[in-house]
Amino acid sequence: MTESWFTSLLVFMKATIEIDDELYRRVKAAAALRGRKVKDLVAEGLRTVLRSSHTGLRTRRIQLPIVKSKKPGTLRLSNEMIAEVEARLDTGHES
Repeated sequence: MTESWFTSLLVFMKATIEIDDELYRRVKAAAALRGRKVKDLVAEGLRTVLRSSHTGLRTRRIQLPIVKSKKPGTLRLSNEMIAEVEARLDTGHES
């Protein structure tokens, strides 16, 4: 595939957004200093925010094993037992 063929497949969406005058002046100046268009700087900022929002999601760390066994590998768990353990972890009662 040639680059021109690929870029012809790209689709762009036009959007109207409201930005207060002071912020727009700062964005326009920042874009000019970087030799870029305002729309490119705004798109870059949006990508940065979206990337950071995914990495900022909190994940719950679970220490294994969740259920301790005297004979590891032989414990039979039902969905109900797992749900009970998860509920205790959610409420902070890790016994």
